[in-house]
Amino acid sequence: MIRQCAQKDFDEILAVINDAAVAYMGFIPADCWHEPYMTGEYLRHEMGDGVFFWGWEEKGKFAGVMGIQDKGDVTLIRHAYVL
Repeated sequence: MIRQCAQKDFDEILAVINDAAVAYMGFIPADCWHEPYMTGEYLRHEMGDGVFFWGWEEKGKFAGVMGIQDKGDVTLIRHAYVL
């Protein structure tokens, strides 16, 4: 099931992003890679800046998340991660 994420999903969103990002280690330039890939502070910033997250749920847990931001004339896919 795909559903819009809520604040209560924050920790699970962050876990999916950081677990999925490990697949890109070695492909993302070293000067752009950091641990964790996304901090809780940055995720809060993104959410505060109008990025809404949607989650793909399987067996009660997220298997993927996507962050979408409406910018008026365009809608941006800002983040997309799957386990």
